[in-house]
Amino acid sequence: MNEPSLELSGGPIAGWKTALIFLSGGAVTGAATGKALDFYCKRVEQRLIQIERERVEKETRERERAQQERLEREKREQEILEAEMAERKRIQREAALEEERKWYEEQAW
Repeated sequence: MNEPSLELSGGPIAGWKTALIFLSGGAVTGAATGKALDFYCKRVEQRLIQIERERVEKETRERERAQQERLEREKREQEILEAEMAERKRIQREAALEEERKWYEEQAW
């Protein structure tokens, strides 16, 4: 190579300008590439953190919803049991009153 801009044919000392240009160009390119990779990796990391946060929030909401449904179901079941017990007591009370009425009728004769 004997072009005036590269000057590689002049020996080890004569090419120091070219070497310096290539080294500085490589350093600038490497730095820019490194910065771009850092930026990209930071964006990816932030996105992964956001995805994980959303997943945890969704699981928490689903767990809370399931717990709320379970509590509501248990409350309805308890209300049904209480209503059945009240109905049984009412029927027993009516039966006892009917027996008492019959007894009084029999005693009156």
